Parts: sequence; C-alpha cells; structure tokens
Amino acid sequence: MTTTEKAAGLPPATVDESLPSQYCEATFEGALGKPMHAVVVETPGGVLGCEEAAAVLFDYYVERPEPEFGLEPVHIGPLACNQADEGQLPQVICADADNLIYSMWPQT
Repeated sequence: MTTTEKAAGLPPATVDESLPSQYCEATFEGALGKPMHAVVVETPGGVLGCEEAAAVLFDYYVERPEPEFGLEPVHIGPLACNQADEGQLPQVICADADNLIYSMWPQT
C-alpha cells in the first residue's frame, strides 16, 4: 500500500500475492452469492484473523453483491474496501493503517 493510499484511507487496487499471508480455509458468501475465501496478509501491526476478515468481507458483499469497478470505497469499521483491479487473484481488498485483507475465489 502506498503512503498516498494510507493517508487517503483508500485500499490498494492491487496486492503483491507473494507477501506472506494466511489463506483461510472456511468460506463465506461473497460475490454473486457464491462461496469465497478470505486472505489475511501478514503485516507488522495486523490484528485481524480469518474470522474477522471473513466478517468484514461478508459485510462488503452484503452492500455490493455484484463486482463493480470505479466506485468509492465502502468503509467497514476502520477498514476501507473496494473491488480489486481485474486480472489478479484478489477480488476485493480491504485495508487500514495496520491490516490488509482480501477475498478470492476457491482455487481448484
């Protein structure tokens, strides 16, 4: 996440998928009402676990069940969430000063 994104309270549009992360096993109802997984990126100040990440992402999808690009972020608690850029594993990215989480489709 860039300094500008942090200062503006914006989630990043992309995530470096090589960062150490916890890929959560449980699914939650996400985009289009289909099962999705939460991913918690390991950050120095991060405090969210899988259950909290899934709850935040679930709340995002309640508000925006259809993927839409170019909208203002949705704020859920201290996190700002938005649709990720197309063509990457993350679908929705949420972040605050300490945490970075995203949703992804189950991989087969």
